[in-house]
Amino acid sequence: MKNPIRLLSLVVRATVILLTGSAVLVVLGIFNASLKWDIFSPQVEKVLYGIFGSFVALGAFGAAMSLVLGIQEVVTSFRRLVDRAHPESMEAKAEAPRRSYLVALAALLVLLILTVAGFGLANRRITAHRIDVFKLIAQDQMRQLGPRLAAEMERIGKPCGACGTPTLSELFATMTGLSFISSATLYLPDADDEAVLWRYPAAGPYSLQTDDNRQMSRFFIAKDDDRAVKLALQGDPAWINQKNDGAGFTWYQLVKDAQGRNRAVLVLEGNQNESFREYAAGAAAAKKRRGK
Repeated sequence: MKNPIRLLSLVVRATVILLTGSAVLVVLGIFNASLKWDIFSPQVEKVLYGIFGSFVALGAFGAAMSLVLGIQEVVTSFRRLVDRAHPESMEAKAEAPRRSYLVALAALLVLLILTVAGFGLANRRITAHRIDVFKLIAQDQMRQLGPRLAAEMERIGKPCGACGTPTLSELFATMTGLSFISSATLYLPDADDEAVLWRYPAAGPYSLQTDDNRQMSRFFIAKDDDRAVKLALQGDPAWINQKNDGAGFTWYQLVKDAQGRNRAVLVLEGNQNESFREYAAGAAAAKKRRGK
């Protein structure tokens, strides 16, 4: 009688461990997707998905849970048959498993909370590093493309609806073609109305999927971001500098002509899904060139 009981007990424990591991991986996966953690590299994520799939296959979740409960009832019935021979110890033996289950559940809950909190803290640090890398390589790219963009601004002169040029479109296609940039938008001042800005491309942020990227659009300043751009164009870049120093995958680049006049502000939006590990060497080189 004892050997079957021990076997069933081992099956229950093994299945519970598998189900617990699956549940922990599910919770971590939910937080990883919703909070966009960058803790795990794509290769590690594949390994974790493989482990999760193995746990699911072995535990079979709902069906396995029902099977575990049934096995547990069988084990309990066997234990009752054995304990009838020792009635004085039945009450003590029944109370001990209840306490042990409560302690185990409480420990699991605390462990899960600490795990999520720990990964959250690690993700904040990793995200801050990713943002720094993005901004460093964005500045480095603008050192190369900025002069060409400034020269194109001098050719355009006064902005208008049809002022987009093939070269300007090529420059934006180059920038948005970089994997760490999701979109780019150029803002120009209106010489006749202080409450107006011009935007290129007309439809909003430039992307390779946009059909017409050669049109500019005129719009009224209404948002704080627009006001920050307007102040920068008027010679007060403090607001966009503050935004550049903040936490976010956005970089504001002031475009000046050969005479040092502010001609436009380029806004680059970083690709938050990009793995910036590949750009670590480039960011280190850019940081070294800046003398930091």
